[in-house]
Amino acid sequence: MKLSDMKEQSFSRRTLTEWQEAAEIALKGKGIRSLHTNTYENIELKPLYTKVDLPGVDRVNAYIPNVEGKLKKASKWFIAQPVKRRSWEELTSAMKDALSRGQNCVSFQVGNLDIIEGFDQFIKEVIELETPVFSIEKKAAFSIQRMMKFPELKEIKGVMGFDPINENREHLFEDWLEVVKEVDQHLPNLKTIIINSAQYHNSGGSATQELAYGLSEGVTYIETLQEKGWTIEKIAGKMHFHFSVGSHFFMEIAKIRAFKKLWQEVLSSYGLSEQAIAQSVSCSAETSQLNKSTLDPYVNMLRGGGEAFSAILAGVDYLLVAPFNEVSGEVNAFSERIARNTQLILGEEAHLDKVVDPGGGSYYVEWLSEEVGKLAWKEFQQVDGDGGILVSLKNGSIHEKINRVRESRIHDLATRKNSMIGTNIYSNLEETFQTSSSNVGERLSLPFERLRERTHKLASKPVAGLIGLGKLKTHKPRADFVKGFLATGGIHANQSKECFSKEDVLQFVEETRYPYYVVCGTEEEYQDKLPMLIESIHHIDSTIVIDVAGKIPDEHEWVRLGLNGSIYNKQNILKKVDELLTIWEEGTDND
Repeated sequence: MKLSDMKEQSFSRRTLTEWQEAAEIALKGKGIRSLHTNTYENIELKPLYTKVDLPGVDRVNAYIPNVEGKLKKASKWFIAQPVKRRSWEELTSAMKDALSRGQNCVSFQVGNLDIIEGFDQFIKEVIELETPVFSIEKKAAFSIQRMMKFPELKEIKGVMGFDPINENREHLFEDWLEVVKEVDQHLPNLKTIIINSAQYHNSGGSATQELAYGLSEGVTYIETLQEKGWTIEKIAGKMHFHFSVGSHFFMEIAKIRAFKKLWQEVLSSYGLSEQAIAQSVSCSAETSQLNKSTLDPYVNMLRGGGEAFSAILAGVDYLLVAPFNEVSGEVNAFSERIARNTQLILGEEAHLDKVVDPGGGSYYVEWLSEEVGKLAWKEFQQVDGDGGILVSLKNGSIHEKINRVRESRIHDLATRKNSMIGTNIYSNLEETFQTSSSNVGERLSLPFERLRERTHKLASKPVAGLIGLGKLKTHKPRADFVKGFLATGGIHANQSKECFSKEDVLQFVEETRYPYYVVCGTEEEYQDKLPMLIESIHHIDSTIVIDVAGKIPDEHEWVRLGLNGSIYNKQNILKKVDELLTIWEEGTDND
């Protein structure tokens, strides 16, 4: 077809009903609802959204607070990659280097450094009025009092503080508010009241929980500071929200967009003017700690890239992308550069810094933002009715709610309902195992990492024998599944040639003498040969453990004949591999 003819082509408009009918044909009668999925926020997602799903909201005023009556220009975010080093000299040099390589924000962590020893010199050499500062580390936050000695920094802008509510210690809360009051007189443009809701996400919570508890913290700060005589204008101008963004791309966009709408409504309820509200919604995000793994660590680059993308689309003011090897405690100049360049690519090559609210107008994003907001507000009201965030943190109710979601996440990874590449699926047995030496805790991959650590401690690598019954094409799918299943625990697999008789099987067992075998074949092959094979293999060595590929009942007659069990789809990998590793561990003890 000629190009001129193609330009004349048009497509007839199709209705939702027609699409559903076509989809059901493709689904072979399963029905459209089979494509619906449920999230950890208890939101049911459909496969297709249309104009009728759009909520009745003023999109501009709801999600873009930095406008005055009309859209002016896309707002750029600040690259706030935190720099941390072992000495003030190294920190100063590294911070300068980061700024020369595209970072547009002074972001640092003090760590174990002595504030008195070198902080003043760091300030003199690094901080300039044109470049904002960003640090939400507790020790760095208290160092802000030393910045007050420099009158030339009076107009410095940025975010510098921490969230004492996270510490769950009342005296710390009061102490920090006194610092906030003092700093305001000397550094009035710094936002020092930090609501760090990332902790709720990184503990395993859902998007709606993170948002709801963040809002609850925000209200607590407002109420407390108003009692101390602060005006709502002063309080709102000092507040900054910090989130964590995870792997559910659209959910994270919706979470931050919903925050902007809800926080504006909260501020409005306290009497803040519309003009002041537009200047008082400040937020940042960091890439998730929860979903990062020391297993196949380069995959963390991809996770971080997607998370940064969603945060930018949602419209954060500051963004932190964690180095891919942060969870192993092996951060270096290379991983820091990759993390920083992730943001530079999204801005300068993907041109995301040139678009206002990129997700706006999407039927799905608009609908999801509204749903997340509704559920988060409901949870916020529940916390408020229970006495507020301080009470709920102290009595453990929030921890219990978050822990339930966390356990669901781990269960879904263990049964492969959800995938974590390189960890619970497509594991790389050839990689060098790394033990995490960082303080990044509560990650979802930890149970899998512990299994691999047990394997790593064995005197020799564990190998399972895979017995392939019949032609390769008939047993290969199950054999491949078993290989991948075992690999999540660091167990290697040696597959036999095609076994057509008992003699073929016994020859493979005699040659290998592994402590564990998995029989892979069709149901017909099992019925015909399995009872005989169990007896024959145990005649060679009664201690050999035998499983079959494919689910069988626990009380199956084959189990009574000596079969250990089975490996099958949706099985709990953590429990099964935990049991299997004892085979080699006990063998090592016996040696």
